[in-house]
Amino acid sequence: MLLRAKTVITHGWDTILRTHGLDTVEGVYRIGSGQVVSYSSSTEVRRVDVGSGSDVRTIFIKKYWVTKPSQLWNGMFRGTFFGRSKARREFENLARLRTWGMDAPEPVAYGEERFARWLMRSYVISLGVAQPIPLQVFIGSHLAALPAKEAGELRRELIENLASYTRRLHEHRFVHHDYFWRNILLSGLDLHRFFLIDAHKGRLWISGESLRTRAKDLATLDAPAPHYFRRSERLRFFLRYLGRPKLRPEDKKLLRLTLQLAAPMREKQLRRTRGN
Repeated sequence: MLLRAKTVITHGWDTILRTHGLDTVEGVYRIGSGQVVSYSSSTEVRRVDVGSGSDVRTIFIKKYWVTKPSQLWNGMFRGTFFGRSKARREFENLARLRTWGMDAPEPVAYGEERFARWLMRSYVISLGVAQPIPLQVFIGSHLAALPAKEAGELRRELIENLASYTRRLHEHRFVHHDYFWRNILLSGLDLHRFFLIDAHKGRLWISGESLRTRAKDLATLDAPAPHYFRRSERLRFFLRYLGRPKLRPEDKKLLRLTLQLAAPMREKQLRRTRGN
């Protein structure tokens, strides 16, 4: 058959997805309940409550579909024909992070529908984070509204914890490659746990590319930072990330590259942070 559908479900979720008709690609695309969180001409993210009684859980369904042939050709070597789809990459990356003991939403399922091997529709389902607050909202709204002393204490705690989390991430040779504040969630106001989302670009770096690929993650974090953190605080983050009290010559090379990559992103990321 030219049309083939594939669904992978995490153990323990089979029954609840089947009950809500979410155990097939067709069922996922047919669902009309829940709340649409974001939408474009070829994507949708929908929040849906599943379960019953005292066991109601919030899941997020991210759907991709093709609207024009150029999408197939442009992504030919990135999952639309060769390689893994965005949905599969995100599912596997979330599972990988959790295997390492890193905080990330639980991957629930992913599915793909291909016609003559070309990817036409796909989706990934993940479990929602309790009381989710994007880091850009916490910094741009909550932190900015606090008295100076309290804000300073929270900034220090945030810097130290996020730097340690980022170091652990890179110690596993994993780079997120979309490591913006909007893709890091807090659960409530807990600054000890950071949940990574939108992880389809994440990958393990290969030998010889450590410097630039780490700098990309650090640059996305630093892009809006000068408007909210002092230079000394940003340096403290970098030193905590490196795990040493002062910079070595090789560290300065990483820092210069990080700032170089962050510069063209600063204005756009500042607008995003202020807009949220």
